[in-house]
Amino acid sequence: MSALRASLLKAIEELKGEVVTMADLVLNNINESFLAFKTNNLTKAESLMKADDQVDQLEEDISKAALRVIWKEQPYAQDLRVVTGILKLVTDLERIGDHATDIAEQTIHIGDLKNQRLLPKTTIMSEAAYQMVLNAINAFVKQDIQLARQVIEDDDIVDAQFNDVMASVTEQIKNDSIDSQYAVSVIMVAKYMERVADHAVNLAEWTIFMITGEHKKTPLF
Repeated sequence: MSALRASLLKAIEELKGEVVTMADLVLNNINESFLAFKTNNLTKAESLMKADDQVDQLEEDISKAALRVIWKEQPYAQDLRVVTGILKLVTDLERIGDHATDIAEQTIHIGDLKNQRLLPKTTIMSEAAYQMVLNAINAFVKQDIQLARQVIEDDDIVDAQFNDVMASVTEQIKNDSIDSQYAVSVIMVAKYMERVADHAVNLAEWTIFMITGEHKKTPLF
């Protein structure tokens, strides 16, 4: 192996490690944000609002590092696909982090208002969306195309769960058995979790691109 090739591979592995660090933080934030909503933990929610700055900084640092690799190492073929894919991955990870902040904001918005009626449905949905992100990251780390494709298929499950939450909220509003402020927050949290799942799909699609050169079944390079 040439010195240039070794330098490129080392740089790519370092990028992958930084992506995993960012993904770990984002996964923690999305999990903790829903837990804060579920338990009315305002202190945790406020802490998560501040944690988003770290996610934003990691996105910026990784993006700059990836661009430096392209400029200095001049990767081509699959190596270039991996670096380009990483540039896309961190954007979706940052947006997942934003949704963790959005959920924390809803916790603060409803304050100490307690209403547990819909939490089982939203909990199931949040767990499914979280698992999709986790699987998408594992697919990236392992370059596992089958796992990436499974993530894409699982999006239908989260979409169905979102519709289930919406139906439940609508029914309880009709029956006047739910606080309207809480109902709006549940809908917003469910929507954010649906978007988290959508970004997990994006992560999976970029992993497939790294492996095959195709994005959404369209050959790129």
